[in-house]
Amino acid sequence: MKNTTPAAENEVIFIQYDIPPLKSAEYTITVKQQTNQQPGEFSTSRRFAVTSERFTLDPDDINSNFPQNLANGEFGGTLPHVLFNRRILPWERSSVKDDDTAPWLAVFLFGEGEQPAVVKEKARALVPAGTAITVAGSTITGTGTMPAGIFSYPGMEKLDYGETPDDDCNIIDIPAALFNQIAPTKKDLPFLAHIRKMQTLDKSDDLAKDVENFTVVLGNRLPQNDTDNYAFLLSLENFGDYLPDDDGNSNLPAGTTTVRLLSYINWSYSVNTRDETFKSLLEHLNKNELDQQGLTVLQVPFNGTPPGPEAVQAALAKQATGTLTPADATILVQNALLMGYTPHGHSLRHSGHTVSWFRSPLLPYLVKETIAFPVSCSDAANRYNPETGMFDISYGAAWQLGQLLALQNKNFASSLYNWKKGLYAWEVTKEEQEIINNKYQGIDAFGDVFATRRMLMEKDTTPPKDVVEWMAKLSLLNGVPFNYLVADERMLPPESLRFFYIDNNWVDALMDGAFSIGRSTTASMILETPYLTTLRANARNTATLFRKKKKSLKGYVNNTGTITGFLLRSAVLKGWPGMEITGYDDAAGTSEIDKLRIARLSEEVLLCIFDGVVQRVSIHEPPEALHSGVEGVYPDYVTSLRVIQGGGDPGSGIDGATAKITTRSNQQTLQISKAADAIKTVLNAPPLNEGITDFTAAQFALEMIKGVVKVDFLNTKD
Repeated sequence: MKNTTPAAENEVIFIQYDIPPLKSAEYTITVKQQTNQQPGEFSTSRRFAVTSERFTLDPDDINSNFPQNLANGEFGGTLPHVLFNRRILPWERSSVKDDDTAPWLAVFLFGEGEQPAVVKEKARALVPAGTAITVAGSTITGTGTMPAGIFSYPGMEKLDYGETPDDDCNIIDIPAALFNQIAPTKKDLPFLAHIRKMQTLDKSDDLAKDVENFTVVLGNRLPQNDTDNYAFLLSLENFGDYLPDDDGNSNLPAGTTTVRLLSYINWSYSVNTRDETFKSLLEHLNKNELDQQGLTVLQVPFNGTPPGPEAVQAALAKQATGTLTPADATILVQNALLMGYTPHGHSLRHSGHTVSWFRSPLLPYLVKETIAFPVSCSDAANRYNPETGMFDISYGAAWQLGQLLALQNKNFASSLYNWKKGLYAWEVTKEEQEIINNKYQGIDAFGDVFATRRMLMEKDTTPPKDVVEWMAKLSLLNGVPFNYLVADERMLPPESLRFFYIDNNWVDALMDGAFSIGRSTTASMILETPYLTTLRANARNTATLFRKKKKSLKGYVNNTGTITGFLLRSAVLKGWPGMEITGYDDAAGTSEIDKLRIARLSEEVLLCIFDGVVQRVSIHEPPEALHSGVEGVYPDYVTSLRVIQGGGDPGSGIDGATAKITTRSNQQTLQISKAADAIKTVLNAPPLNEGITDFTAAQFALEMIKGVVKVDFLNTKD
C-alpha cells in the first residue's frame, strides 16, 4: 500500500490498493519435516479454498454511488463511481493476469439508447452452450446455455467452491463494437480503483468512527449532456486480455458479436441545468416554488402576518374578562402555533372528549427550567387553563412516554428497580441507625450487629452505569417516537431544515417518567427526589461524553445548559448518506461546538443536537465521495494539478498547472493510462520537479478529484 500524504486529522489519505493476502482461488499447503529416522522426510498436504462474492455482491458492502440515482444536474466532465465499505473487495478476484493491482470490478457508462437491459439468469448462462460445467470440491455438474457469438468470462465452466450452475445472477449483453468503445484497457484498470482513508467523526452516530476506509471504483467515460446516462457496476474477472486498446481496437475472439457481463448495481442520472446536486439541494431548503425563503424553525405555518406582542396581550386581556371575539381567538391560536403548539384530540380519563395543546421538546425559542420533578403521575405534569378550558398536555405526555420506554426495556427496568430497592433499604437502615445512636448515645453494646449495620451504611448509592447511560441516551431523545418530536407534518415539510431549542422541562418529565418505575407511594417519591436529581445530572454529563470520546474540542465548554439543534428533511440525505456536519457557536464559524447526537431517523430525516446554542451549521459533501473528472471542453480536456511530494502541502493546488486528458474517438472515453502518463510528465518537468518514479492509482485519484462542496446555514431564529 502507498500513501500520497502523511496521516493527519481531517485529511483524506489516498491509498493505491489493498491486495488481500489470498485471492479467491483454490490453494494447497504442504508441510515437510526432516528427521534422523527413515525415511528421513515426512510431508503432508492440505487443500483449501478462499471464496468471495462472484455472481452477486452483499448490499452492505456498497456504500453509495455518484452521481446519485435519478439525479439531475451539471455533471458534465465528471466520472461516475461506486464507493465500497469493504476496502479489499475490488482486488479479491483477478482481471489482468500477473497484475494484482488491477481491480476486477469496473463502472461502465452508457448513453441514451445504448443502455443494455438487465436480465435475471443462472450462472450457466455465462458458459457456452453445450460446455460441461464442474464445481470445485463437488460432484455438481451442469451444461452451459450461452448462445454462439456471445463472449463471456474465460474459465467460467470451472466454478469455485460453494457455487453452482443454478446460482442466480444479473447479466447484460453489450454489442461488441460498443464494448470496445467504452471498456477500459488492461493498462487503465489499475488506475480505476483506490482507497480513501479518513476520520468520519462528523457523520451521523451510526457512521462516526475515528478512522474509516472506503474503496472507490471509477468509471472511465464522461456522460452525455442534456440526456440520460446509465451507469453499471460490472465484473471484468479474467477479462484483461480481451479488453480493447487505447484507441478502442478489439481484442475479442474472432466471431464475437456480443459481450455478456455480470451486473451488480445500475443507476441513471441526467446531465442538465436542473441542478439536483448536493449544493443546489441544500441551497433550496426552506424555499417555496417561487424561490422565497420560508420558515426556519419548528412551528405550524399559517397564512397571514404573525400577531405582534401588543395584539396578543390585548386578546389575553379580553379572554380574562370574558369578552373574547373570534378575531381575538384567532390571534391566540396563531400565537400558540408560533410557540410550537399543535392542537390534538384528547380523550379524558373520566369519559368525554376535548381538544388539548401539545408541543414537542423541540421548540422555536428558549424555555427556562421552571417545572419541579418528580411528580406522582402523568396528570400531575399537565397544565390547565380555566379561561379557555384547554389542557397543555406536553409534559404529561412526556412523563408517560418515559415510563413506557423504561418498561419496554427489561434490562433497564430491572437494573433501576434493584438499585432503588437497595436505596429504600439503605434509607430505612439510616433512619434506624439514627434512632439507635440517639438511644444509646454512642455505646457500642452490640458490636457485631452494629458492625454489620455500618457496612450497610457504607453502601455506594451511586446510580449503576447502565442506568446512567440509558438515561443519558433518553436525555438526547433516543427512542422518542418521531410524532412526539414533530407532532404535525407541516412543521417539517419536504426539503426543509428547522432549528430548535430543546425544552429541558420536557426532557425532565421524560426522565422522571422513566425513573418512576417501582414508585408506589408519596413517601417513596419524596425519598427518591435527591436521587433523581443526582441521576439526571449524571445522565446529562454522560450524554456530553458519547461523542467526545471520539472527538474533543479543546477549550469548548457549555456553561449555560442550553441545548439546541436542527432537523433536516431532504433527498440530499438519501443521495449522500455520509455527509458531514459541523456546528459553531458564532456566526463567523470560528468556534466549533460539540455535537451530542447526529441520528438518521429515516432515509430523508436527520436529527442533530448540539451542546450549546448553535449559530452556524456547515454541511459538507462526504470527503470519501469526492468525485473525479476533467475541466474544459473537448478536445481541450485538462485536470488541475496538486502537490504530491514537491514544494507545498501535499494535496494543495498548484496555480496554473494542468495536464491534458485525451479521449478515444468517441470524445467520451478517457484514455486513463495515457492521462496518468501526462500528469506524471507535467509534475516531473520544470518548474514542478516532483521527481515521481512510480505513478500510482492513489496519485492519479488525487490529481483527478474535484473539491468538496460545503453549504452554510445561519441560525437567525433569535
